[in-house]
Amino acid sequence: MEFEGYYRLGTIVKTHGVKGNVVILLDVDDPLKYKKTKAVFLEKDGLLFSYQVLSTSLKGELLNVNLEGITDMDMAESLLKKGVFLPLSELPPLKGNKIYLHEAVGMTVVDSREGELGVIQKIYDLPEQPVASVAFGEKELLFPVITAFIDEVDRINKVLKVTLPEGLTDIYR
Repeated sequence: MEFEGYYRLGTIVKTHGVKGNVVILLDVDDPLKYKKTKAVFLEKDGLLFSYQVLSTSLKGELLNVNLEGITDMDMAESLLKKGVFLPLSELPPLKGNKIYLHEAVGMTVVDSREGELGVIQKIYDLPEQPVASVAFGEKELLFPVITAFIDEVDRINKVLKVTLPEGLTDIYR
C-alpha cells in the first residue's frame, strides 16, 4: 500500500528481544542515512500512525528500532509485516542524474535522438527495474528508468533527458 506524501522506508520483518524492539528491512539505496531516524509512520488498517523512535542500531539493511509505546514482544509481534513510511520531505536530496521515482511522474521526456517523447504518466515499480509510461501519440511508450539511460534530470523545468536504446521508439510507431 502506498500513501500520498510518504515513501516506503521498509517493512518490519522480525522482533528483537523481549522489550518490544522490531527490525525493519530497509528498502533504500543508503541505509546509513536512516541510522538516526527520530520518527516513523506504520501502516495499520489502511492508515498511517506515527511512532517516535527511542533508539536504533543498524546492521546492513536491518534497522533495529525501539518504538515509543511498544514495550513487549506481544506488541512488537503485532507490527510484523507492517510497512514503515517517512514523509517525502525527509528524502535525502539527490544529485546528478539520479531521480526518485515519484518525482519522475509529470516530467517531459526528451530523447537525444528522437526529441520530445511525451510526459511520464506513471511509473511501474517492477521487481527487475522501474519502468516509465509515457503517452506517445496514441500509444503507451514504456522504458526502464535506469541511470544508464538518463543523461540529465532538470527538476526545475521538469524535464528528463534520456538516450534510449536505438529502435525502442520504433516499436511504438
